[in-house]
Amino acid sequence: MRLRDRATVITGASLGIGRACALRFAREGARLVLADVHSEAGESLVREIAAAGGTACFVRADVARREDNESLIDACVDVYGRIDVLFCNAGVNLPKRLPDSTDAEISRLLGVNVLGPTYAARHAIPHMLRQGGGTILFTASKTGLVAQTDSPVYCASKGAVVMLAKALALDYATQNIRVNALCPGIIDTPMLRAFADAMPDPDAAWSEYERAQPIGRLGTAEECADAALWLVSDEASFVTGVALPIDGGFTAM
Repeated sequence: MRLRDRATVITGASLGIGRACALRFAREGARLVLADVHSEAGESLVREIAAAGGTACFVRADVARREDNESLIDACVDVYGRIDVLFCNAGVNLPKRLPDSTDAEISRLLGVNVLGPTYAARHAIPHMLRQGGGTILFTASKTGLVAQTDSPVYCASKGAVVMLAKALALDYATQNIRVNALCPGIIDTPMLRAFADAMPDPDAAWSEYERAQPIGRLGTAEECADAALWLVSDEASFVTGVALPIDGGFTAM
């Protein structure tokens, strides 16, 4: 029970990596506030966690909005009396070259991927300081460490998240607030499968994803959850300012 009674916020919790982390953290004793724009999936996840003996509630939140970030942090403090772990996992992609990207698409991506974690951390940190500490984890990406083609705005957003984690880690290193970034590679999630299914040849696209991984396969959401759990637990008590690749060796190339 590595997170026993720790009040934890997870954004983007309804699907994929967020869902796997919610289930994993609940099994380790965390008391969860789950946030997402997908209300039906989020409420279903709360019921699943409760049926397994865990504790969770759901807050519908669009993390591109400052007010929604503040509301979900406040909900955690109101329900559980504190916030021990903030896991900003929500994110969107934009697989387009820059001249093909609209103002609305750029604004939306930067709002969710960069402003969301910034707003959430800004509101959570004063609570953590008052209670004596806490842990913040951002989901970045391998593209926050190495670039890829046809996704310049996405790469820029994830690079910003990595630097946000590092800078906050230094700012609060002596005040018992650890801040790290999780950098998944190509992970088998519903979003990736939907993306592949939209390709002219989905099977060929999937095979290409697998061949691109030095380890020879895609990662799983559960493997990301294991890494996230370690980073927010006391087992990583001397780890802060780290951007941890979970990518099957991709960034080693």
